[in-house]
Amino acid sequence: METRLWGFTALYYVLPLELHAGYDSSNLENEFKPIITECQRKIAKRGQHMRLRMIVIALYLCSPAVAAGLDVPGWQPHDFEFASKESRGNPFEVSFSAQVRGPNGTKLFVPGFYDGNGTWKVRISPTAEGEWSLTTRSTLSELNEQERTFICVANPSKNIHGGLRVDPQYPHQFIFEDGTHFFPMGYECDWLWALDMSDPDLKTIDPFLDKIGSYGFNFIILNAYAYDTTWRKGKTGDDDYGPPALIPWEGSNERPDYSKFNLAYWRHYDRVVDAMYRRGIVAHILMRVYNKMVNWPANGGPEDDLYFRWLIARYSAYPNVTWDLAKEANNEKDLNYKIGRLRFIRANDPYRRPLTVHDDHATYDQGAYNGLLDYRSDQQHDNWRATMLDHLQSNAWPVINTEFGYEYGAKGPRDKTYSRAQSAEEVCRRAWEVYMAGGFGVYYYTYTAWDIIRPNDTPPGYAYFKHLREFFDATAYWRMKPTEGIISDGYCLADADREWVVFLNAAKPFTLRIQGHSGSLKAEWFDPLTGQRQDAGAIASGMTGMTPPAPWGNGPVALHLSTIGQ
Repeated sequence: METRLWGFTALYYVLPLELHAGYDSSNLENEFKPIITECQRKIAKRGQHMRLRMIVIALYLCSPAVAAGLDVPGWQPHDFEFASKESRGNPFEVSFSAQVRGPNGTKLFVPGFYDGNGTWKVRISPTAEGEWSLTTRSTLSELNEQERTFICVANPSKNIHGGLRVDPQYPHQFIFEDGTHFFPMGYECDWLWALDMSDPDLKTIDPFLDKIGSYGFNFIILNAYAYDTTWRKGKTGDDDYGPPALIPWEGSNERPDYSKFNLAYWRHYDRVVDAMYRRGIVAHILMRVYNKMVNWPANGGPEDDLYFRWLIARYSAYPNVTWDLAKEANNEKDLNYKIGRLRFIRANDPYRRPLTVHDDHATYDQGAYNGLLDYRSDQQHDNWRATMLDHLQSNAWPVINTEFGYEYGAKGPRDKTYSRAQSAEEVCRRAWEVYMAGGFGVYYYTYTAWDIIRPNDTPPGYAYFKHLREFFDATAYWRMKPTEGIISDGYCLADADREWVVFLNAAKPFTLRIQGHSGSLKAEWFDPLTGQRQDAGAIASGMTGMTPPAPWGNGPVALHLSTIGQ
């Protein structure tokens, strides 16, 4: 009561009532008439010069939200809304942002966005517990210098670990802000957002995310927008989502109005990204795509800036987001444009989310992206391990092979949507080669990777990749590096004298040489296709002959060695 009483004293003392546009003062006075009467009495005692025509910062101070305190969990996006009735051209082009301050001198300059009905928002994700405040900046007077405060509290979700970062101690690895290591096992679903466009409850997307999450997939590559594929052009069936039901701008894909965004599209995209966030699934957002029939704004123009700033304003607050400039970026021949866009993203993203570019080998190899990107992502369809080793040795950053195979459907090699397809076993084998080189990979299924989406399918590859994830989760993978001279055949990852992983594409006897380790090592066989484990006994330092379990056949096999008691 005391807070509100003196809040109203300030409310009548600070600003003329007429300046608070759009506010119905009669409602205020009726609701708080006893408090106002007390304010009048106190002010009358202090002199007639304190006139009761003055209003409000105190409207803010005496509001229920402030009196009770607004708590926002750490690393959880929260929308702060601001209204304006001013009419000044295109609301999407109104300059609107917020200066945000937090504990330990934290300062963020957060871009805002128009979200319809005279409402602008700033979406903020606090990064540290404690008191936070924000002050808006805008060319519209009603939106300018508005202030809010809130308290960042601990996030109760076990799925939320903060933003993704490159691990400074192990620069080929990823780590979350809270120190949790991240083992990327990707899933390509470019048109994920095209599902449930008329269903805000996401009755298809939610169970689909739950399913692929249960198989260990923890990041999804999806387009910010894509129109159609050339190999399944037009609507070929109920499971064909290209062209999609909605597009990002007003107008059509052929004649879009780049100055005005289609809010129905982006509110739906919000729900999709949020559904991934709540499950702890990373959203690898392809900001552009060059082979999916999209009519993009002109390179580097005002409408291009508007589009990229819009993406950053709506999604940078999500700690599960990583940015990818473009899928098939090699199709963009203007290197200056690509470099300029990367710098634009860096300059406008207050959270500095991880940034990469898909499939631009020549530009990567000439070093043009060094210092601009956080990690390398491209596609490699052969020489998986050798290429990954080369990429990792060329730069101290993580590398993800985002395309190395496409699993075909249940009917066999001809059951596919794209011209290429492989068996689940072959895709799995390739994945192990990628991971055994110290890199990371992305899974493709022909009926979910592009615009043909069958979310109810459960192809065999799901289980194979689950086995891969479970195997590496039981290791300190972030400390291990590709190592030569340990085995007579196959590939090896090792962490000095503490831990080793061996992989053979086809099971057969081999020789293992462990040097400089005192004591015995615990050894265990692992079948990548079944997930079966079998004790391989204790291994001493020196040369040891190893024979995989005969009943497992001649398929791929892995061996894990660790210090006893680890």
